[in-house]
Amino acid sequence: MQSTHTFRQRLFLILELQSHKDKKLAWLFSWLLTLMVLGNVLAVILESVPSIESRYGSYLVFFDTFSVAFFSMEYLLRVWTAADRNLQTHTTEIRRRWAYVLSFHGLVDLLAILPFFLQAFLPGLDLRFLRVVRIMRILKLSHYSTALEDLLASIYAERDAFISALYLLALSILITSCLMYFAEHALQPDKLGTIPDAMWWSIVTITTVGYGDVTPVSPWGKVIGAFTALSGVFTVALLTGIVASAFATRVRTHELEFITEVEELLKDGQVDAKEQRTIEHLRREFSITEDHARAIVRQILEEKSLMNPGRSKP
Repeated sequence: MQSTHTFRQRLFLILELQSHKDKKLAWLFSWLLTLMVLGNVLAVILESVPSIESRYGSYLVFFDTFSVAFFSMEYLLRVWTAADRNLQTHTTEIRRRWAYVLSFHGLVDLLAILPFFLQAFLPGLDLRFLRVVRIMRILKLSHYSTALEDLLASIYAERDAFISALYLLALSILITSCLMYFAEHALQPDKLGTIPDAMWWSIVTITTVGYGDVTPVSPWGKVIGAFTALSGVFTVALLTGIVASAFATRVRTHELEFITEVEELLKDGQVDAKEQRTIEHLRREFSITEDHARAIVRQILEEKSLMNPGRSKP
């Protein structure tokens, strides 16, 4: 039983790229998973080309089947080893496994294999839609990058300001589309004959995309168009600023949390092998670069050395 638990814990560290004992094996698995994901994305793109699909369709189907087998095995192993995740919470192994299954990464891993089984057991579904869904396997790379999680967490942290900005954006779209409808629906009934049609124009204008498929022709329409373009600059810039500020704040928070943890770890002003492994784990957890982490550790050790001049540096 103990050997099984040790193997499971070892496998968990490999899958999570946290193993120091099997660092090369973890590195190899991460690259294999990355290549499989990128290969699947490329296969989905190539399938959309009729000449390639007709000539190499059977090879692409074989590769997809092999990929599903690979991702299914990986998913089952992650569910099994999830029992060694967050051990400090003192929850049962079943709850820890369910926590992974219902987590963002767990849902992404399930989504990577779900289209294949839906296609097999529910053949009446739109197969083209299922093929496109397979492109979502690119999200599996988020196992080794917290960028997407950090972005979502940043938006959630500033959700009040973000919702307020979205409200202003929706208000701008609604008001400008109604004004444009009344100004142009008689002149361009095919393009601005309804408010929903005008809303399409408003969205394209406010987001500064400007497809050029619909343009105002009346004097009042041009005035409304100018007002819409200017309001778009402010509202979109406001949204961008909120997200950028929240993301920067989260990065700084991660850095401060890392510094706090390392300071607590290096109370004695020394760094042994175990502490070095813990620091490396914290560095990955808080997404700190190696150079930055070394600089922080060096600064903390220097401060400890100044506070305790009688202690020799490690």
